Amino acid sequence: MHFIMAIENDLNSAQALENIFLGLRQRVVVTKFSQTVQEYVKSSNPDIILMGITFKDKKELEFVLELRRDVITHNIPIMAMIPKEDANFVANLKALGFTDYMVKPLIKQPLLDRIHSHIEEYKFSESSKTRDNMSFVVVDRGHGRVLFQCRANLKRYVFPEFKKIFTPNFLKSIQAERICFDVRVVPELGKDEVEVFERVMKLFSNHEKVVFIAGRHMGAFIEHATDDEKMLVFMAPNEFDEYVKMEEQKIEEQRKKEKKEKFVKETGKEPPPAPTLLSQVKIEIPLNPPIVPENLNSSAESTDSQPNSDSANPPSQS
Repeated sequence: MHFIMAIENDLNSAQALENIFLGLRQRVVVTKFSQTVQEYVKSSNPDIILMGITFKDKKELEFVLELRRDVITHNIPIMAMIPKEDANFVANLKALGFTDYMVKPLIKQPLLDRIHSHIEEYKFSESSKTRDNMSFVVVDRGHGRVLFQCRANLKRYVFPEFKKIFTPNFLKSIQAERICFDVRVVPELGKDEVEVFERVMKLFSNHEKVVFIAGRHMGAFIEHATDDEKMLVFMAPNEFDEYVKMEEQKIEEQRKKEKKEKFVKETGKEPPPAPTLLSQVKIEIPLNPPIVPENLNSSAESTDSQPNSDSANPPSQS
């Protein structure tokens, strides 16, 4: 079953797409363009993307170019749905990251034929790369984690390659690092593959958790995984990154707590407060009453004690 993703902000065009796809034996998602769509596309790894273009929003074109730069989505066919013929756009179609285009309003059968043709071509191209590619697992190691990106059929290509990768020396060298498997781009994943992954997890017995970035295969892990304690499954890389940040924060808090307890145990005192940044210091200047010089007071008093000349010598009356 193919997965078609349509991104369309125009409500009428979105409704027309839903009507076209109604009743088809395909998995279809019609959604609006937003900041979160890009991460969703990477996670779900669709077979084709239909993109509504207005020629008014620069972010639409930037979004497509970003998909082309990403290792997961760089080869997925992207078909532009444009409001009118535009010679400049058509001339720069490939450079802008699009595979093809159609002018709205879309007609059902030509659209479905075009979608089918692009998906078949994409699948054939991907399978040819798999046959020619000598490495079906890309190992990305750094920042305290090891990411195994699985890039082909698991049973046929990936699992046999695991046997070459997971040597005793390599497993020993990654004991202190987080282990993560990215399976978003594999074509199929079911019960048998999940069971094999659970056997692979036993190689990492000293690790508390093993992480999987599943994408559209999330449901297979939820349905078939039996080791819920050790297996952590995320939809997208950003979810994994958030998890890592939270775990690192917990570790840092625990380290501070242990350091404080050790200080109290050794000295019997509470540790001094952490130094405060100068920018955080609030300086308050007390407002005292003004100080009047003594000579000024005495001068004022002597002036007050003298009688008013006008009052002392009233004017004579004639």
